[in-house]
Amino acid sequence: MHFAVSDKERKNIKENAGLISSLLKRYPRAKLLQTPVLIHKLPRLSSYLGYRIYVLREDLTGFALGGNKTRKLDYLVGDAVSKKADTLVTMKATSFSRNAAAAGRVCGLDVHVVLAGGESEQNPASQAFFKQYCAKLHYVAGNRTEAVPDVYNHLVESLKGQGKVVYELHPGGSDSIGTLGYLHAFDQILDYSHRSGVRFSDIIHSSSSAGTQAGLVLGQCMSGYDTRIVGMAASREADAQSQLVQELALSTAKMLKIQLDDKKIVVDDRFLGPGYAITSEEGKKASRTFAHFEGILLDHVYTGKAAAGLLHYATNRTFQGDTVLFVHTGGNSGLFY
Repeated sequence: MHFAVSDKERKNIKENAGLISSLLKRYPRAKLLQTPVLIHKLPRLSSYLGYRIYVLREDLTGFALGGNKTRKLDYLVGDAVSKKADTLVTMKATSFSRNAAAAGRVCGLDVHVVLAGGESEQNPASQAFFKQYCAKLHYVAGNRTEAVPDVYNHLVESLKGQGKVVYELHPGGSDSIGTLGYLHAFDQILDYSHRSGVRFSDIIHSSSSAGTQAGLVLGQCMSGYDTRIVGMAASREADAQSQLVQELALSTAKMLKIQLDDKKIVVDDRFLGPGYAITSEEGKKASRTFAHFEGILLDHVYTGKAAAGLLHYATNRTFQGDTVLFVHTGGNSGLFY
């Protein structure tokens, strides 16, 4: 079935996109992203799979390391600035915290990151990135991961005691404010459909800290866009991941005063492989396929596993229609860190 947009649908898409845009105007952004969003067809992969495959290039957001974390930070740092914060605090050496270091520097905020392990135990490339943006790093020696939250909380209280206005960043940026980044992304998908006449029967992406999927699902709930959004689990089994997405989507829906249809939350954990942050053979094969056909790099932990799911659905003819959007959530730094 070919998923083209009828004239009536195009009108509805435009009206519903306007509703999302109006709602999002209430929330300040740091304006870190380059717009409009980049969506393009993958012609060679489409020919190979027998589906019309498009990609949303979140790896090319035009800021720091790119990826889905920059969308979340756009709203999180915007919120921090609006609340007169002068200090950002987060934890773990991840693409989120590295992008947060860049965002803080650009917006004139100090950034503190609590890391498990001593300085000598950190990845040198990651350390160099933090240094480039003058992030202040706090080490928990001995790689005592369980001690990180206590050190983090003590740091926050210490900074407040020094008169700092602290804004805490949830790891991964997945809270109600960060989720707005992917409500915004869905608004841009609607705009693309309106302009191009292409309607996506399925939207495939990697789901981990849940903000990406929660935002996309809320966009679908608000717009009534006829698609199936599938989060390919990268961190945990389907039931636990679905619960996480539901909780975050519900808290964000309450903040926005909109309705959540939790039946639209679809998680597939068959491509999780050995577990979080552990490569899988299917993920590595999918990454090679994207590189071979389209010259697109995927990391093996997140986007590679989501791509493995996409290839499986195509091979087994289980997409709803013939036009599929793959959300490249970034993570390319994982190829090097």
